[in-house]
Amino acid sequence: MSESALKAFELLFHLAKSGHTSLARLSRETGWDKATALRYLTAMEKKAVVERQDGDWALGLALVELASRVPVSQNIASRAEPILKELALSIDETASLSAQAGTDVMYVAKAEGKRALRLRFNSGDRLPLYCTAAGKSILSRMPASMRSQYLSEAQLVPVAPKTITDTHRLALEIDETVRRGWAVDDEELEPGLVCYAMPLDLPRYGFTGAVSVSGPSGRMQQARDEVLAALRWAISRLQSELGGSGQDSNETELFGPARGGFKNVDWHRPGSETYE
Repeated sequence: MSESALKAFELLFHLAKSGHTSLARLSRETGWDKATALRYLTAMEKKAVVERQDGDWALGLALVELASRVPVSQNIASRAEPILKELALSIDETASLSAQAGTDVMYVAKAEGKRALRLRFNSGDRLPLYCTAAGKSILSRMPASMRSQYLSEAQLVPVAPKTITDTHRLALEIDETVRRGWAVDDEELEPGLVCYAMPLDLPRYGFTGAVSVSGPSGRMQQARDEVLAALRWAISRLQSELGGSGQDSNETELFGPARGGFKNVDWHRPGSETYE
C-alpha cells in the first residue's frame, strides 16, 4: 500500500475515534500540518468518504455503503433470514431487516408470507428515516442530541399524501415511539400500505436497525396486536442468536410462531400493487 493511502487511512481512523473534529484539532492531535491534512480531507470529501458538518470534519456516508458490503453485514443478513421467514409466514405479510445508513434506512434482508405484497426493494436500497416505520424506530434509539440535530436539519419532503412534513409533529411521533417501543408508518410512504417496526440493537456487531412488517392498511390495522407480538418474538430471537441482549433462545422458542405463541425498497410506486 502506498504511503499516501496509509496517510488517508490514518486520518479516517482518527476521525472514527474522535467524531466531529476541527481542522486545527486534527492537525494538533495527529501532528500533521494543516495544509497537508486539508489536502487529504478535500480529496476524500469529493468521494463522500469524509464530510464537513458545521465547520468540522466527520466520516462520510460513502463509508456506510462500503461497510454494507463487508462480510459482517452479510453474516447478519444470512443469520437473520430464517427468523424473518418464520416471522413472515406466521402473519402472511412481508418482513424486513434494515439498518441505519446516515440519514437513511438501508434494507438488509426481507422475507415474504403467502399473501404478502411483493415489495420491490433489494439489499442496499435506501429510504428516508422520517417516513418509514423502520426509520422512526432507529430515530427512537438515537441519543436526544443526535435526534434533535436530525429533526432540525432534515428536509421532510412529502413522498405520499400522508407523509409527516411538520418537524414538531414528527418529534411527537418519535417520542411516542420511544414510549411504546414500536413505530408505525401509516401510509406515509405509500398510499394503502401500513408498516409496523421495532428497533433492533446488536452491540456485538455495532449494528443499529429495525425489524418491520408491511402489508395492506386494512389487514395490518386489524391485526396490529398480532403483528406486534410477532415482532417482539423476532426481536428477542435475533438478539439472542446474534449476541444482543434478548431472552434465552430456549425460552423464546416456547412462544414462537411455530409453537402458536401468536395467531396466525427499491420502494414501489403508487398503483404498482393491488391492496386487498
